[in-house]
Order: sequence, then C-alpha cells, then structure tokens
Amino acid sequence: MKLASKTIAITGGSHGLGKALAKACCKEGARVAIIGRNSSKLESAREEIGDRVACFPCDIGDPIAVRHTFQAIKAEMGGLDALVNNAAIYPIFKLEKATDDQLRSVIDTNLLGAMYCSREAIPLLQKARGDIINVSSEAVRFYPPLLSVYAASKSALEAFSQSLRVELAPSGVRVSALRVGHLLREDASPLDEQTYKLMMQTFEETGFMAATGEGMQLDTVTATAIHLLTLPEDATIDLLELRSRR
Repeated sequence: MKLASKTIAITGGSHGLGKALAKACCKEGARVAIIGRNSSKLESAREEIGDRVACFPCDIGDPIAVRHTFQAIKAEMGGLDALVNNAAIYPIFKLEKATDDQLRSVIDTNLLGAMYCSREAIPLLQKARGDIINVSSEAVRFYPPLLSVYAASKSALEAFSQSLRVELAPSGVRVSALRVGHLLREDASPLDEQTYKLMMQTFEETGFMAATGEGMQLDTVTATAIHLLTLPEDATIDLLELRSRR
C-alpha cells in the first residue's frame, strides 16, 4: 500500500475533507492522528474509519494546546511522517458588521493554527524527511464576497507555505500548498438558513458561484492529496490547484 508504515496528522479530521482524507490514508496503510476541537465528533470519526485512527482533541488556535497535542502524538504514535493543515473556518459576514472575535477566530484557526501545528511537527518531520501539506482555497483568486477575511487567511497561508518550503528544503521536509476548489457537501451546512440564503444570493449576484463551477467529489481531492504525500523523493510540488472542471 502507498502509505504503509506512515503516520499522518490531519487537522480538522473529524468531518468533511479532513475525515475523508483520514479514511483514504488509512485505506492506503497509514496510521492517522485526527485533530479537532470536538471530542465526540473525533470519536465518531474514529469509530467510522477504524482502529488505525487516533483522536487528539485540540483547539489549534491555542499554541499551548498544540504543543501538548504533538507531544502526545509523538508519545502515542512514535513519530510523524506528514502533517496536513486542513482545519479552517469560514464564517459569513460583511466586514463592517464583523466582531473582533469573528476576525480573530478566522486568523487564529486558518493561519496561526497552521503555523503552530507546523512549528511543533517540524522536529518530528525532519527525522522522517516528511511532508507538510497546507490546504488552501480558490478563494485566493476569485475573491468571494462575505468571505474577505477567509480569503485573506488562505492567501497568507500560501505565502507561508512558499517561504517555509525554502526554509525546510535543506532538512528534507517538503512543503506543498493544495489549493482546493468548490467541494460538493456530504454533510449539512453549518450556516443557519438566513445566513445561507444571503450567501447564495450574494454569490450568484456577484458571479462568484459561476466561477467556482458545479463542485468536486471529496474522493477527487483525497486522491490528489495522497498523490502529494507519495510523491517520489526527487520531486516536489510547490502549489497544486484543483478546481471543478465544470
């Protein structure tokens, strides 16, 4: 199997793309540490995927909690071969109505969370000559309304990825950014009905909906992520953009 004997940590691993990727990695022979805020959702994901998954409850916006989590991953799983910074939040709001907490939470999770996790994972990944994959979004070039802070966080994540790639190259750690387009949902939207209606109306009026296409299956994205994780050692992919074909 492609990922046999590998240990992979995935943030936001209890649902959506993170859970789908954890399942795909386990099918390829990996052991997976799923990281997320909600303990019960993590446990539900573990029960669904199987005993190759270990759960690590953590708010990745809290640097102390992240440090303890990666210490626990090392102790329980023995090391780490790859980190996928997948966790992200995307609250819908007009900037002039945004609260301080809303602004901070997006940056704390989407950007600082990836930085905290990468910082703690690097010593483990250097021993394994492993990989970091930072999951970005097509929002960085289609500029969605009501998601300006989310788009900014993903743009910054891509810049972080490029600099970190150069910084870590001598140690053998690869860093890639995976820019993901519109995904077809398999779970219910976390937005309330009124907010969801506003979002869809705004997306259609501004042309953003047409630009993103009809959407991709989760399996399409997980297969691409596994391609990055199993890339031969003599190559690297700095930025890979995966978008809906139609």
